[in-house]
Amino acid sequence: MDVPLQVRSKVKGKKEYFEIWYNGKQKIVNAPIKPFFYTRKELPILGAKREYVDAIALSDFNKKNFFKYSFNTRYQLSNQRNADTYEDNVPFVIRNRLENPDVFREYKQKDLTFLFLDIEQETSEGLLFPTFDDRITSIAWATNDREVHVIGLKKDAKDDKELIKMFLKDYAKISPDVIVVYNKDYDIATLLKRCERLHINTNVFSKNVDKPMVGGRDGYFIPGVVIYDVFQSAYLDQSLTGDVDNRGLKEVSNHFGFKETRPPLTPEEMNKYIGTKTLLEYNRDDVLRLMLVFDAYWTNIEYNANDLGIPLNYAISLTTMDLGLLMMGDEYKRLNVIADGSNEQRYPEIFNGKKGPQYRGAIIDIHKTGRFDNVYKADFSSMYPTIMATFNLSPDTTTLLALEEYQDEFLIEEHDDHFIYYIPDDIINATVIIKVLKKPGFAAALVSKLLKERSVFKQRYKKEKHKIDKAKSDNRKVKANGGVYGIQGSSKHAFGFAPIAIATTGFGRQAITILINLLNDLYPKSVIEIDTDGIYFNCDPDKLDKELIKNELAKRLHNFFNKPVDLAIDFDDYKAGYFYRAKNYVLLTKDDRIIYHGVVMKARTKNTLCKELIKRLAHATLFKEDVKPIIFDYTLMQFPLEWFAMNVRMSKPRSKYKSRNCITLNIARQALEAFKMKPEEGNIYHYVKEQDGYKLFNLSNLSNVDMKYYKNQTKKIFDVFGVDLKNE
Repeated sequence: MDVPLQVRSKVKGKKEYFEIWYNGKQKIVNAPIKPFFYTRKELPILGAKREYVDAIALSDFNKKNFFKYSFNTRYQLSNQRNADTYEDNVPFVIRNRLENPDVFREYKQKDLTFLFLDIEQETSEGLLFPTFDDRITSIAWATNDREVHVIGLKKDAKDDKELIKMFLKDYAKISPDVIVVYNKDYDIATLLKRCERLHINTNVFSKNVDKPMVGGRDGYFIPGVVIYDVFQSAYLDQSLTGDVDNRGLKEVSNHFGFKETRPPLTPEEMNKYIGTKTLLEYNRDDVLRLMLVFDAYWTNIEYNANDLGIPLNYAISLTTMDLGLLMMGDEYKRLNVIADGSNEQRYPEIFNGKKGPQYRGAIIDIHKTGRFDNVYKADFSSMYPTIMATFNLSPDTTTLLALEEYQDEFLIEEHDDHFIYYIPDDIINATVIIKVLKKPGFAAALVSKLLKERSVFKQRYKKEKHKIDKAKSDNRKVKANGGVYGIQGSSKHAFGFAPIAIATTGFGRQAITILINLLNDLYPKSVIEIDTDGIYFNCDPDKLDKELIKNELAKRLHNFFNKPVDLAIDFDDYKAGYFYRAKNYVLLTKDDRIIYHGVVMKARTKNTLCKELIKRLAHATLFKEDVKPIIFDYTLMQFPLEWFAMNVRMSKPRSKYKSRNCITLNIARQALEAFKMKPEEGNIYHYVKEQDGYKLFNLSNLSNVDMKYYKNQTKKIFDVFGVDLKNE
């Protein structure tokens, strides 16, 4: 790699320094760039270095005079910033990277040693999920050679102390650079907590004598070791939407081609198989699955680190906000631009302190509900970045001229050197007048370059299947969508530019409206649901002409905008679909898989009772099956107690909860009193609604379950699928 493994900024004495890890060694260096902010006003600050700077102000792209104040530490800067200071919240590591793009490249990490890790745990009798007090029953791992090692707890072992020590002995020999897990808040947290319970020193995890730290930017900090949580990549992977029921390891690994060898084990089975080969093989499978999913995502992460010149730990946890700082920050640095305030400071007439949407976004609507055969989706490809590139939307070309009385009509005026766009916005309750110069804009050119590069790499990957080409294609897509366009409308982001976001979404609404009208013209009343850049519609498959739609759309876009608009559309085909409301529907694929979309249809946070009902009703609806057997079962409600269990996670320390009577603390108190289970962050509690309140699952009884409460839950689901219980 061209960058270090891990960088952390720290304060030592009265200076900022970097703790840099690469090739198994630690280096402490003074931060090359001191913390600083800009301001237009001269401030009476003692101990700060003041410089005069001439630069272009982002607000109007005119040259202005600024003061630059530099500090010894981030804390000194933080104490002095106010509403008149600019670029004062850029993370310190990213600030150094922006000021010197090669600042970290002299600390090159050579080969990486990986540790692919998965643990299994005992579950106390009556619980549905293990706690930090429960024994680890097996640990499986592999390194770069991909050979899986598994060790297990003996059935009669008093505790898991020796098991953990055995693992840590091998861990020390491996001395990994990257620990790969699926859900670090379980595997990493459990290992550290079990060591704490058993008085095992956790400094063995680190490459120095320091113990791992919980908290900070990445959730956990282990000196000299980075943690890659593959779950986070899968969770953010929009391409999985609809193709997997959930983002669990088994679902995602099956999606990527893992051949299922055994069904998931229940907590009871996990306990039953302690000390047996069955549990060890089950644990082994999970590491094989982990490595398969890792292979789908890792190339892109390592490529991002090298490409962006950021430490690997920053590439692993890279957010859209940070990517925006890097992408736009590099351009602003090149052009000598200072972001004079955040978006909401520069455009108070747009943001105005509102907590909800500040301006009109995409069209999200539903034209008809119910079940439909022969459903198709027409989907714009890279809609918003393409609009930025096509219409030359860039901070140096785009100006918000005025807000006028709201008129529901999109108008375009072309002049010799610029366009004027009149964009109706019912959230702002005004027609937004935006001027766009015809001279090339730097952000539009950057997006255009990224989209062209993506197209090249995407086609190359389709042809040759090289992972690096896919990584480069994904990299360009994320840069264009998130790094350049994605931050433009963020109220707090220093480098965002609201007029671009308002114009882009305004053009997008017109483009999707043109497609809606086109589909309804070709196939009357065919449009079902609209969501941002895609439209679901249904029609006779013998009459569907995809090329006609594409060609006619290009003509209509050209006629409306008076210029060629390169907005391409792709099509997806489905046997059938059931649409409840906008963004909430189920689809039947050509190979008879069911895709669930939306919070109403997705069962991730629901109890088993509701999960199973959604699945059964979706199947019956899409395959036109009789629902009477389902109604009969849910009228009797003769299900095991586990089906009624709900869960809650203690997401913060007990002292941080404002209400002392919330469900989380109520159930935590019950667990403490009944089982001496210490209330601590990360605990997951299962509970049931009984007639006299909420009860910890293993204190509950089926005869006390509040059936009225649960029947109300199931009735809502029957209503979603249009099942009238009175008439069935």
